[in-house]
Amino acid sequence: MITWSSKPLIALAVVTTLAACDDAMDPSTLLAGLASPEDAAKSTVPLTQALMMRGNVTLVPPAGYCIDPASLTQSFALMGRCDALGAADRGASAPVGVMTVSIARSTKSAPLPSAADVAAASAVGAPQDTRKSDTSLVFKTTGTAPAAGLSPQHWRALAKLGRYTIGAALFGPKGHRAVTAEGADLLADMLKRTTAKTNAS
Repeated sequence: MITWSSKPLIALAVVTTLAACDDAMDPSTLLAGLASPEDAAKSTVPLTQALMMRGNVTLVPPAGYCIDPASLTQSFALMGRCDALGAADRGASAPVGVMTVSIARSTKSAPLPSAADVAAASAVGAPQDTRKSDTSLVFKTTGTAPAAGLSPQHWRALAKLGRYTIGAALFGPKGHRAVTAEGADLLADMLKRTTAKTNAS
């Protein structure tokens, strides 16, 4: 349980917990190698939503994206364009990208850290183009890409959802739509859909 009052310490605790737990490119290549080999036996049907944290959070991807079922745990999910995950009839107009989402328990009263605190705790570049509300923040930064072909420049998000904190990152090919303002919109859409579905459950 996070009880510190110092925002940098809160940011470090949240990031540490979360870490533990365009169309010219072929989108399927961006997802290659990101799923663990031991998950090969899981369902391969892309998911449009998933129950996480023992059913207390319903994760819903942004428009055009699906959840990779091979990546799914109670606290982590990998998302990509639906057609890249095998749903050929969906997602073709969405930006090519890879989105990761981690969820951790927190206290309802814990304040949302600033973008600068989150960036420092995550050891990424200074935040740019920060978008903040009472319960969420989205910002652009630079850091190590999770796979070849993805730009170091990417978007990150952090949000409070009741007793849980959601951390997300969106990577895309250099110079493509996911690393523009559209990437921030994708993360905001995911947070909006996830919050609405979870609160309605």
